Amino acid sequence: MSTTHHNLVIRLNRIEGQIAALKRSLSTEDIDCAGTLTQVKAATNGLKSFAEALAHDSAKRCLSEKKGPARLAKELDIIINSAFHLS
Repeated sequence: MSTTHHNLVIRLNRIEGQIAALKRSLSTEDIDCAGTLTQVKAATNGLKSFAEALAHDSAKRCLSEKKGPARLAKELDIIINSAFHLS
């Protein structure tokens, strides 16, 4: 596994921990509304950051591989469309 992929997995693990914390906070009877919303924001921002890093890595890998111009353009279109349609 490359360093980049390792870092992406670390990001996902962190997000997974944030989601687990959200689940735990919702299972208690005395919910900390502000704290829970802060956790939601952290998980959302983490996922957006992960998506940006993944798109960046995918684009770099796509450009470094020897592909024909048509295939390269198609793959870059897919990466860009996926990255900008996340919101």
